Amino acid sequence: MRQLTAILACSLILPSALRADEVTFGWGMSTSNLGGLMIVRQGGQTTFSLGGVVFGRHVKTKTLTPDGPVVTRFKLPSALHSPNAMPFLEKAPATILVDIPDQIGLLYLDGELLPTKGVSRQLESPPLPPGKEFPLKLRGVFAAGDHLLIEDKMLLLRAGESVRVSFDGSRAVAVPLRRDAVAGNGPASK
Repeated sequence: MRQLTAILACSLILPSALRADEVTFGWGMSTSNLGGLMIVRQGGQTTFSLGGVVFGRHVKTKTLTPDGPVVTRFKLPSALHSPNAMPFLEKAPATILVDIPDQIGLLYLDGELLPTKGVSRQLESPPLPPGKEFPLKLRGVFAAGDHLLIEDKMLLLRAGESVRVSFDGSRAVAVPLRRDAVAGNGPASK
């Protein structure tokens, strides 16, 4: 008996944020925002709903019409048995959109050179567990005039999110390039 009481209590008390279905009741409230026992009376309609995370939600709606009451019953799957159950447990990649002013500028991700080219680049992480932040350092190395600019950006990646990074040289360390290396006719180009 204690086990049954505990299971019933859990199905009524656990937060409805775990629910994945998006059924909307007649008054505009989604079942994903509601949990446990609900009795709603609005106009000539009464809705009785019981359910939770463990057990499916049983809904009974009684509508008063001129021909007499009309009763509608249906059942929604529990959050544990829904086809979209607990999407917050699924891993998803993060996306990094990078703007760098030099077509052949270099990008380093946590010290590793990335084999990418172009002024706009899209990077994708491996699937990340949700609910956690993953810090990383992105370094852009690019030429601007007669200087080589080195700029670092610290990022926080989260599963399923996109981060945009622009390297503009505003916080870069500038290293002068030799004029003969820039022109391509000196000893540095051989």
